[in-house]
Amino acid sequence: MFKEISISRTSCIGNSPIYQSTIQSDGRVFWNGEKNVSFLGEHKFTISSPRLKKLEDLLLSFDYKNFTYHSSREIIPDSPTCVTRVVFKHGETKTVVHDLGDVDGMIENKKHTLKKLERFERDLERIAGLKTLIKQPLYLYHFKNKHMENVEYVLSSPSQEEAFKLIDATYVQCKNWEIEKLGRDSTHHLHPYIVMQKDD
Repeated sequence: MFKEISISRTSCIGNSPIYQSTIQSDGRVFWNGEKNVSFLGEHKFTISSPRLKKLEDLLLSFDYKNFTYHSSREIIPDSPTCVTRVVFKHGETKTVVHDLGDVDGMIENKKHTLKKLERFERDLERIAGLKTLIKQPLYLYHFKNKHMENVEYVLSSPSQEEAFKLIDATYVQCKNWEIEKLGRDSTHHLHPYIVMQKDD
């Protein structure tokens, strides 16, 4: 059983996410988003016992305690890193610093590839509830005013309620809108935004 798991991502250049997060054995999760993430700043929440069990199973299936980092040494300068750290029940600590520009070197244990390490990191983020804090899903909504035919919007937002907040205050009080959900926003935007606005 783990006492604490932490994961952080750093970036030297580019738009890679920068954040730190810690998961306690009682389910408390602490988040601090610094840059290039959907949720900036500090946030606290709690995950369920089944999720904690999934994290424990993930550590065991990946064999994190015995993981050995095999580097090719062909590291790309200024590449981002992902740092994971686990404090186990009896106080033993293991830290893995993953340079995301690195590639696998000579490996005897096929469990311990960098590709599988990256999958472990992604699974950790997903199970711990960090995925939507890093990049929330955005959806496209078409808002058309029923009484003012020249007023319409295409908005990108995580929900219809959040999309309403993007509409000009002059029109937002009007409840007579035709609203159509167009689908998933496939861009790299992290926050809600106005795609198109017509109000002339």
